[in-house]
This record gives sequence, structure tokens and C-alpha cells, in this order.
Amino acid sequence: MKKRMFGTAGIRGVTNIEITPELAKGIASAYGYYLSKGGRKRCKMTVGFDTRYGAEMLALSVITGITSIGIDVVNLGCISTGGFSMNMVAGKLDGGILITGSHMPPDRIGIIAMLKDGAYAPFEVTDKVEHIYNHINKMAVRVKPERIGDIVYPDRPLNSYVDGMLNALDTSTIRNKRYKVLIDSANGTATLIARDFFEKLGCEVYEINGRVSPVPNRPSEPRAKNVRSAIDSVIDNKCDIGLCFDIDADRVLFISKEGDAISEDTIGAIFAAGELSKGDLCVTPINSSCLIELVCKNIGAKVRYCTIGQPPTVKTIKRYGARFAYEESGKYYFCKTFLWCDGIFAGAKMLELMAKSGKSLHKLVSPLQRFYQIKHTVAVANSKKRVVMLRVKKIWQREATNGRLKDITIDGLKRLYRDNSWLLIRESGTEPLIRVYSDATSMRRAEELVRIGEDIVGRAL
Repeated sequence: MKKRMFGTAGIRGVTNIEITPELAKGIASAYGYYLSKGGRKRCKMTVGFDTRYGAEMLALSVITGITSIGIDVVNLGCISTGGFSMNMVAGKLDGGILITGSHMPPDRIGIIAMLKDGAYAPFEVTDKVEHIYNHINKMAVRVKPERIGDIVYPDRPLNSYVDGMLNALDTSTIRNKRYKVLIDSANGTATLIARDFFEKLGCEVYEINGRVSPVPNRPSEPRAKNVRSAIDSVIDNKCDIGLCFDIDADRVLFISKEGDAISEDTIGAIFAAGELSKGDLCVTPINSSCLIELVCKNIGAKVRYCTIGQPPTVKTIKRYGARFAYEESGKYYFCKTFLWCDGIFAGAKMLELMAKSGKSLHKLVSPLQRFYQIKHTVAVANSKKRVVMLRVKKIWQREATNGRLKDITIDGLKRLYRDNSWLLIRESGTEPLIRVYSDATSMRRAEELVRIGEDIVGRAL
């Protein structure tokens, strides 16, 4: 079976080497061809890009590919993922392409196909786009000069984005608290909008890494190990909260006023407790902590697991009508409002929750059970991963069963135990690795499970 070009976050690779202007142009034409049903339907698409090297160059190639087949384009320019989706939905456009490397190193980038509802296009769509790209004669879809699409430059798309977020929040409750907020924009797209947005919420804003740069001053991914400067700034400026974004600002890491970087699973549980009611559904990928199970059980809500990645998460949200969803990577979906994850909006939602409850972030965290998660990997050649996983499955079926509650096999092998722990073994979709993860209420139990998992993989090699 031929490997997909589109992964869980678009087509990714090294800028101008693997992700070239020629590829961007061709994929854009193919997606436009798909949306216009082969030119039989009038369409209008949107394009945006992030702050890294080559992003604007690739976006211009995308615009060329789309307009060359007779589709008008709204060029949003440099913009965050949330701003892109908000403008596309508000403008009632038919779809779009966002050029962003998100949390990846600055020399890597992605081509992301987006649906008209602001969500990532699922594999059912991108597989068809790939087929068009690979099989349809590109010259056959070019149009006559008089039918070349127009390029539209909207008036203040960032303002429209801010207004859309403000309309979805209890702004007066937040403003009354006059919070002090530290934002770490990672020199990315949040730099263009986050300070203005939080000041409109009545916050006193401190910002670090707040100048646009193709190379951020810290690693792009907002994980606890990467945000030491933000933690120090929260403490030094006596801020109520710290918010650390990635380059396209769809992810966010939260820091308490005490200087604690709060785990993404814990934040997901806090939001779930605030957003869900009895009978509601929460969607989350299979690598999320069992903490979400405990929180939803207390509420009377249900948990639906999905495979890892944004397209399957959104697909499951839509299919089952979820009210809230999150990914352990720091992405939070407030499904009754938007179908996309937005770190800036999630930051405001946390302020709203703090304001309504009268509690600090630390006090929202403190009642929750602490979980420990360990993530190990075993090197396995890509050509051997499938065979090794088949052997792992045979061993898995007869071992490590003591205390088993249930197995989930939608993405690798995950076993949940009655003590609220789990073990997950799955092959990496992008690297020559098999991942062995564990999650438990004690570090000792988490270490025990990951050792069991590594032993199973080792015997399967």
C-alpha cells in the first residue's frame, strides 16, 4: 500500500527541499479541483501562513495553484490557525490551505487542507486530493485567462478574529478580575494578536518572545521543559497565569501563578469539568491520561477514544456530537463554539473558568488525582514495524492481563486496568520506532507497566 502524503497534520517536510513551491502549487490545484467538483461548482478558498522561513513563499505558490484553475482566493496573510479558521467560517468560504510548521523546528513546514467549518480535512478528503494530484493531467484543469481566479485581501482579518473570540466569551466576568497574564508567543503568529486580545479582556499583559521571527527564541513546542523563561517571568511579575504558545498558536501550555507548568491532561480534565454535564461526551485520543475517565465518571459524562491526530479527533467529535475534546499535545476543542483548537481562545476560556469559580489555576488543579505518565521508545526499522507489532499482539493477548479492565485497539494496543492505569504499545507513524507508554496514579506503577511493555516488544523483535 502506497504511503499517504497527508499525515495527521497535513503534508510535512523540510522547507524548500521536501515541501517545495511546485508541490504546494500542485496540491493547491488538486484541492481546488476537489472542492469545485472538477470545475463544475463555483468556489472561493482562503490561504494563510505562519512566521517561519519560506511560509509566505509557499503560500504564494498555493494561491497560484488555486487561481490558475479559476477559483478566487482570500489571502489572510500571516495568521494563527484559530484566526485562519475563524475568518474562513465567518466568510462562508468553501475551504482553505494553511502553510504552517506548528510546533516543529523552524526548517520544517506543512501544507494543511482545511474544511469550510474550520476543521482539518480528514483522510477521506485528503486521500481524494492525493489521487487528483497524482493522476489528473494538471494542464487539463487550467482555465482560460479571463477565468483565472481573483485574489482578495480582506480588511483587518485579525480584528475579525478577535471579535469572534470575544463574542464567544463572558467578557464582563473576565474583565472584572483584572488578571495579570504572561504570554510567551514563541516569536510566532500569537505575536500579532495575543497581547491586543488579552488587553481587550481587561488583563495586564506581560509578553516574552514577542517579536516575529522565523526562528523562535525557544523550542517551538510549548512543553514544560522548554518554557523556563516563561515560568520565571510569571513569578517575577506576580502574574495570575502564564500562557505559552507554539508557532501557529493552536497549542497552549498553562503556568500557574506559583510557577508550575500544568500537564496537558490536567488542563483537559479541568476544562472537561467546566464544559461537560451529565450525558455529554468528551473525545480524546488513546494516549490521554486516565484522569479524564475519573473526571467524566464524576460528572456522568462519557469518554470516546480516537486515534492520535487532529483529523481523527475532529472526525470523532462530529460523528458522536462531542461537547468537549482535547489532545495531550495541548490542543483543546470547545465544540459547542468552534470545531478547531485555538491556544489563544483556550487561554481566555481558562480565565473565564477562573473568574466564574473564583479560584486560581492552582486551586482548580489541586482537587484532581495526580497521574504519572512515562513515554519510552524502542528502535525498530520501518520495514519491520508491522511484523513486530503482529508478534507483540500475540504476546499481548496472553500476558499482562492481571487486573485488566478493557482493551482499546483502534490505534496500537492499549490496556486499561482496574487501578486506573494503562499500558499502550503502538508503532510510530513518522519514525522508525515503537512507542511504549504508561499512565498510573503512582510512578512505581507507571514504571512497572512500561517495563512490561518494553519486555513484550523486546521479545517480539
